[in-house]
Amino acid sequence: MNYFLYQGCSLEAGGIHYTVSLKAVAKVLGLSLKEIEDWNCCGASISYVGGNELSVDVLAARNLALAEAQGGMDIVAPCSSCYIVLNKVNYKLQEKPGLLAEVNEVLAEGNLKYSGKIRVRHLLDVLFNDVGLDKIRSAVKKPLNGVQVAGYVGCQTVRPFGEYDSVEKPLIQDRIIEAIGATAVSFPNKMRCCGSGLFLTELTACYELARDILGDAQTNGGKIVSTACPMCQMNLEAYQKRMNKALGTNFNIPVVFITQLMAVAFGLSRKEAALDRLLISADPFLKAA
Repeated sequence: MNYFLYQGCSLEAGGIHYTVSLKAVAKVLGLSLKEIEDWNCCGASISYVGGNELSVDVLAARNLALAEAQGGMDIVAPCSSCYIVLNKVNYKLQEKPGLLAEVNEVLAEGNLKYSGKIRVRHLLDVLFNDVGLDKIRSAVKKPLNGVQVAGYVGCQTVRPFGEYDSVEKPLIQDRIIEAIGATAVSFPNKMRCCGSGLFLTELTACYELARDILGDAQTNGGKIVSTACPMCQMNLEAYQKRMNKALGTNFNIPVVFITQLMAVAFGLSRKEAALDRLLISADPFLKAA
């Protein structure tokens, strides 16, 4: 199973533990992930601040064109922001010939052209639909028995098109959690927005969003929160101390990537699971698994 891996900006920086654990898990599952040579930012940061729409389209399209020129394999975008931007732009270009022509006029300056043949996939989609739960179960050497995991989906991972999971009641991350032996905890706020980039400017409002998500997960029995989005992971973990001080809460909940849990369940090393990069240790729960 061969794919292009679009790491994006987050997975090279604050979400590097996502990259490390993903590559370790991919090796076990027989996934070949090739980096797109000379890739650039997907355009999410411009989109969020209300930048020029054509600029976002061109930035995203350049990655699609590079992937098409380098072999045409499906792009796996583990970052939910990258996934939603690349996928939306891909749809636009496939459905609007006029826009595709306009974008290709810009891409031609860099000797590139996009014909619309690339598919953009989220990691959860590939794990569930291409790898399959049976293969994931067969790779488990250290099942996470008794570990209660709240699988936080957030607002972008399965949206806007609902291609591989329900946009209202997503279950794929929960099924993967169960496949590695853990207990998937159901909680109503699993799709509520964490605040994303607003944490940079609107801390007070975002503290309340994070409090509601973490509190809901904890109330319903979650001991660990897992996610497949680097922005969600950072916002829910990195700001817990500040949030506790601002709101009078006392959260100390590990927030991990689903690939880190998979790496532990597959019997991989602490380094391969990138557990040392967590700000709030998950060791008390994972060591007991």
